[in-house]
Amino acid sequence: MSACASTPASSRAAPARGDFARWLLAGLLFAGALAAPAGARAAGGAGARADSAVGASPDTPLPAARRLGAEARAAAARGQPLVLMFSLPGCGYCEQLRRSTYRWLLRDGVPVEQLEMVPGYALQGFDDRPTDGAALAARYGVRLAPTVLFLGPDGREIGERLVGAGVPDFYGAFVDRSLGQARGRLKAGGG
Repeated sequence: MSACASTPASSRAAPARGDFARWLLAGLLFAGALAAPAGARAAGGAGARADSAVGASPDTPLPAARRLGAEARAAAARGQPLVLMFSLPGCGYCEQLRRSTYRWLLRDGVPVEQLEMVPGYALQGFDDRPTDGAALAARYGVRLAPTVLFLGPDGREIGERLVGAGVPDFYGAFVDRSLGQARGRLKAGGG
């Protein structure tokens, strides 16, 4: 699995059973990250600015999550889940997915937002109370970046979460599957 750990204990997290092929593919190198020119890797990796801990990375095209309750309710009113990417400052895998997958979903009208899972990232939770990226990550059990959740209007997961970055040719299929699950649950009134 290609991911950035948020804590030392996160490297011991075991993949869920029953989806062996997904985790096997996720364990391969994320080819796009290695194929990028050195300057592009630096922009999304170690060269990221230190001030990105308090907001969305300056090089990302995704909107920063700030008012989750209102954003998720607005998304659900349009029949869409809120797609929420948990990232870390300097995570090259996160940047690669923002550029290769999630900015295109955003352009297609899917509400995609990101938050950095650090204490200084301030936002309002689904209960409209102040929280931060680290507390929200702990609430959802997110330990690795990137992790992407598909959320209903009340903050419940309504599509299968995606942890880490996999082979680009297959990653899009996992996103499509999770979006389909989430949209189906919203349509059925289960979101």
